[in-house]
This record gives sequence, structure tokens and C-alpha cells, in this order.
Amino acid sequence: MKTLLPCLLAALLASGARAQPGATPATLIPQLEALPLLQIDRAEAMASPGHPNEMWRYRALRALKLHQAEAARRYFRFASRYGDKFSQHALSLMMWNGVGGPVDRAQAYAWSDLAAERGYRDLLLVREKMWMQLDAAQKARAMLAGQALYAEYADAVARPRQAWAMRRAFAAATGSRVGATSDRLRFEQGDVSAEYFFVDKRWNDEYWREQDRQWKARVIVAPPQPLRDAEPDRP
Repeated sequence: MKTLLPCLLAALLASGARAQPGATPATLIPQLEALPLLQIDRAEAMASPGHPNEMWRYRALRALKLHQAEAARRYFRFASRYGDKFSQHALSLMMWNGVGGPVDRAQAYAWSDLAAERGYRDLLLVREKMWMQLDAAQKARAMLAGQALYAEYADAVARPRQAWAMRRAFAAATGSRVGATSDRLRFEQGDVSAEYFFVDKRWNDEYWREQDRQWKARVIVAPPQPLRDAEPDRP
């Protein structure tokens, strides 16, 4: 979806590394409270073909909205295996504040460091704030935890997983295994606009450059707008 992620991204970044006793899912992303479930479901449907990072991210956001924080942690972890920096950052904040599980500041920092590996300024700032609040023992644990996380979730191993998923979905869409009607492609998850599916920024190296643009752009948090049933959102 074109407008959903920037709004949620800005809200998540605003949570920063503040210690929030008794934090809830709504504390991390307040905008989720007013966001219609239908809009999240549509975003998932649009993302699903070939983009498991986005699919699991939106499932995690849906779980957060429904206050199923433990499930949200699992789904964010699944998305993280495909290089999803939003999900890695979200996991970090959930562990930092004990949302969906116990507080674990060392693991939270390790996830924050992983989320910041591409050098996005906002994530680097959060990571450094976390580091300053750790004691010596937590810092030592964080360094060990980080080695294990990088082995499974860093871009060097996560991007190839995502690239394989994109290649597989794109090949299926251009072959004979996908039914098509008018301008829509039909997948198990539902119908997806062909115009949206084949746009360059959804595939290959251009996909990662688009991720960079989203993170580096200046985002402004605005109240969610009511979703009109008559016409689905188009990018």
C-alpha cells in the first residue's frame, strides 16, 4: 500500500528507545488503534505475492492491533528473515518494553543493531540510545546475541531469501500457473492489480532501493483516514 507504511513507520520511530513500564501494543504504534483491519488485510493481500517480508509484517501489525502481542513477535521474526528492517526494529522495541514477552534489553539492543545495519539515521539514533542505557553485563550479552542474529537475519543471508521469493513469484505470474482476468492476477491470497504487481520498484535491485527511499524520506505522522469501500487503494 502506498500510504500505510510511511504512517506506521513514523509512529514506530517516534517510540524510540524510551523505557515505558507497562507498555502495550498501542504504546508502540498508537495509530494502529484507529486503523481499520480491512486496510491492514488489503495491504497484506497486495504484498503477499513474492514479498514474504511484507506479508508477515502486516500479519504482525494485525496481531498487534488485536492485542495478540506474542503472535506479533513471531510474525515480526518471520518477516525479519527476509530483511525487513521495520520488523527488526519493532521486535527490538517490543523486547525493550516487554510487549509480548519479558523485558530483555540485551536482545533488544542486538535487534536494534541489526535493524540499523543499512545505516538509516533514525535507526542508528535509536540503537545508540539503547546502548547508553545498558550496563556492562547487558552490553556483553548484547554482543553475543548479535552474532547469532547476524548469522540468520543480516542482509547478507536475508536478502537472498527475499530475492528467491521474488523471482519465484514473478516467474509464476508470467507463466501458465496463474489465472488472469482483465487487469488482475489471481493468487491464493486473492486478486492483485497487474499494474501494481509488475511495477519495477517491486522487483530485483530496485525493490531494495525503494526500501532505502522509504526509510530516508521525511515522514509526517497524520491521523488515519477512513477507508472507502467503493474502490481499493492503488499505489
